[in-house]
Amino acid sequence: MLHMKNTNINYNKLKTYHGHIDFTVANNSHTQAFMFLKEHCENNKILSPRVLEIGCSSGYFSAAMKENGIHVYGIEPFSTEAKDNGYVDEFYHGTVEDFTNIAESFLSNSFDAVILGDILEHLINPEKILKKLSYFLKNDGVFIASIPNITHIAIRQMLSDRQWIYQKYGLLDSTHLRFFSWNSIRELFIKIGFGIERKYNILISEFQVYPSAISAITFSNNTPLNSEDHTFQFVLRASKQAFFEQAYSNTYPKHVLVISPDPKSSLTKLRLTNPLCSLLHEVGGDLVVLSHIQCKIEHIKWAEVIILHREISIFAVELIREARKYGIPIIYDLDDLITQIPKWSLAKINRIDKILIENTIATANRVTCTCKPLKKELEKLSDNVIIVPNTMITPKKITNPTCKQNNTECTIVISSSDTVLVEFIINPVKLLCDTIPNLKVVTIGPISSAFNNITAQIEHYAQCSPDEFSHILNKIDNGIGLIPLDNSLFSSCKSDIKYYHYTSCGIVTIASAVQPYTECIEHEKNGLLVENTLENWFNSTSYLIKNYKVRQLLLTKAIRTWQKNGSNNTAITAWKNAFTGLPKAKINIDN
Repeated sequence: MLHMKNTNINYNKLKTYHGHIDFTVANNSHTQAFMFLKEHCENNKILSPRVLEIGCSSGYFSAAMKENGIHVYGIEPFSTEAKDNGYVDEFYHGTVEDFTNIAESFLSNSFDAVILGDILEHLINPEKILKKLSYFLKNDGVFIASIPNITHIAIRQMLSDRQWIYQKYGLLDSTHLRFFSWNSIRELFIKIGFGIERKYNILISEFQVYPSAISAITFSNNTPLNSEDHTFQFVLRASKQAFFEQAYSNTYPKHVLVISPDPKSSLTKLRLTNPLCSLLHEVGGDLVVLSHIQCKIEHIKWAEVIILHREISIFAVELIREARKYGIPIIYDLDDLITQIPKWSLAKINRIDKILIENTIATANRVTCTCKPLKKELEKLSDNVIIVPNTMITPKKITNPTCKQNNTECTIVISSSDTVLVEFIINPVKLLCDTIPNLKVVTIGPISSAFNNITAQIEHYAQCSPDEFSHILNKIDNGIGLIPLDNSLFSSCKSDIKYYHYTSCGIVTIASAVQPYTECIEHEKNGLLVENTLENWFNSTSYLIKNYKVRQLLLTKAIRTWQKNGSNNTAITAWKNAFTGLPKAKINIDN
């Protein structure tokens, strides 16, 4: 039982506070904030509640709380009236930013509730301030906030009239720095580890907000209002406990929908289908992989999380729009810097595609990518980028590297799934073939055309699936994989999967000393890194051809690196990390 002063509130007595608060009106943010606080204290048997009120103004709401036995600590930068009139018990005259910087050391874990009445929209960085304020709450403490709704029908009508009219007060208060919808509010609290457990929609007609939105002749006070169109403010209560109901933390989505330009491609299977199937099997879930055109509204409604892969078509944009109507979180997955594709690449995008891709990066709940350089580039558009590496399911367990590397009769392997700049590797390979008798060469993918007739002992293979690639590599003994890569931004953002694929099939790697391979290869420990010159490529490759014991040592350590960083379990763990903190779809928080 709550033991506030006058627990059974006498609404007539509390009718007004300085002409601002009327607790007899339910459709009022102060009424609902007070009731949320009262309910929280009763549910948790808090006998002497302590509240931190941010932006207490003249203290009219503070007085209402204090009158009911609540200890109020007020913060207000523009006036000391609340303190001067005795409406608060403690007071800080300054900004919330300054308060959080100086008070955490002596006021952490001190309050049962932090109240923000129409405050978040005035802050430069609401997420940062909420995170700092969370340290002032006790473990079961709550945020209680009222926040204007920018998606009110009057604002939508104003925009359709090509207007944006700032006012002294209201939804378009001229001092507002941030604008919120319900989904963005929910995601804001989830980002700081809180979930919204209670919500009340304050309803106001469009005529009261923007009279031009409706005819004054047809408007009446009996015009029905609905929460979808007429929510003026959201009043909410958020707690740490509700986070686990509102967001994925120690649980994961059971229905994952992947939308890919080519669902059956080897890249889609390697990057998405294989690790996600393993993860969803682990948690008892299901995966559906479709193209943009195959995906229908019933698939969207089924999904709990949607993952979009690579290119974004106009069909995908419509799917994103539908998903957001249902509050379904979007992950956008990229394995290349496809917004900056060089002219020599097989992949091509036009100006419209680039706009769609960049917009999706900026607005997705999460962006997943393959490596640190790509993450750095994507973070120019999004703060929510997570690395999910490309990884290999074990094609064959290699128990003894000496079985694969045991003499000097070597085969050089050069492969690519895209066009790459290879001028700097052609002459070294040609010189190796001219210098070393019986040296074999295997080329796979588009790169093969650059090595026609370089030696009689050469085998060419077309681009193939990961399974076919493994089959080719597993037949090779004493293999040395060459990975030539230029130092362009586009190339540095590629995945390092080829190194792990070579390793998993018993092939030792020599790679250009550029990213991403400088991230996974330690020179002369688990592979070799070389500068892109004829001399360096020739000397390093010759050295490995002649020294099979060195190859054995390099392969042994490379296998350990692969098992640690490049196995399927690494991708599963990364996908779990990508899901953690995503808002759950289809969660109802009733008034």
